[in-house]
Amino acid sequence: MNKIQEPLRPDSLLLRRRVGDEAILPLGERLDRGFGDEASFPSKLLLFGEYGLMFDAMALSVPFNRFSGYLDLDADQSHQESSAEIRKFYEHLKTGDSSLNLHFSFNLDRLEEDIQNGLYFNSNIPQQYGVGSSGALVAALFSRYTACSVPQNEPNPELLKADFAILESYFHGRSSGLDPLISFLNLPILLDTKKTVQPVQLDLAQTGLSIALIDTKTTGATGPLVQHFIDQMNYPDYELAFETQFIPANNGCIESLLNGKKRSFFLFLEKLIQFQLGHFQRMIPVNFHAVISGALKEKVFIKLLGSGGGGFLIAFAESGQVIKTWAEKHGIQLQVVAGS
Repeated sequence: MNKIQEPLRPDSLLLRRRVGDEAILPLGERLDRGFGDEASFPSKLLLFGEYGLMFDAMALSVPFNRFSGYLDLDADQSHQESSAEIRKFYEHLKTGDSSLNLHFSFNLDRLEEDIQNGLYFNSNIPQQYGVGSSGALVAALFSRYTACSVPQNEPNPELLKADFAILESYFHGRSSGLDPLISFLNLPILLDTKKTVQPVQLDLAQTGLSIALIDTKTTGATGPLVQHFIDQMNYPDYELAFETQFIPANNGCIESLLNGKKRSFFLFLEKLIQFQLGHFQRMIPVNFHAVISGALKEKVFIKLLGSGGGGFLIAFAESGQVIKTWAEKHGIQLQVVAGS
């Protein structure tokens, strides 16, 4: 497994996002552009750090361009559900106190005007699947409607993350802000133990790992699961287990991955999965408990992707042949992320 390059310095961060397939635009220049040129915002894969984001664990997340979305106008009113959701978000910004705490204020007049004209989020990102559908929407709205208030100098990613946490909390009740940040920057991000934003140069195809998504065929709402976790952390034994088992395993996975140490990566990953099987039972769909446990015996390592409850799980193996053989044996369909 190749060693990953050192993290980029946040103060040298290039803020960018994709338009179509290739063009890169600087921050700003949003409101005066037609919707046909609107930027596309990717989904994300939170490789490690689920639930630990709220406490002292590290997190590692990457953009996942297989799914994405962009703002558009609904001329034939065929996307009324999306339009209605954006309108509710607008009303929240207009009447709530959250907008007063933003570092970069929204142009609410222009947002309202576009809503009247049928604004919606044209997206193929599965909702409640753990890949950041609300994060991409927040990133798209932020990019277009804060364009006039963001300074010409590149804003600090810590400030961006703070604003994204406020904005996305509308959808989940509580948000770290990481999902919209990933989508907005279109860069892999490491959050270290001090929660400092560290963009990293991470190409999953260069890790030497085989990585795939497994569709549980059900959805999982983030809010109730997050609240369940918070409630569990009020029990001293659970909190102790989280601090002494989850955090070391989670952080070990991240550090091993970024340093190209495959053997230690899988040792930490197995410990992390064992913790999830024992302490995140509600987050794992019932019919996948035995699948995850059994897969460990065949050197296929399956963990939560995001908050869980449904959606995608993410699987790791040392080679494509290992994970392919296991999947064919058990009738599991894979969506390959990296590795053949």
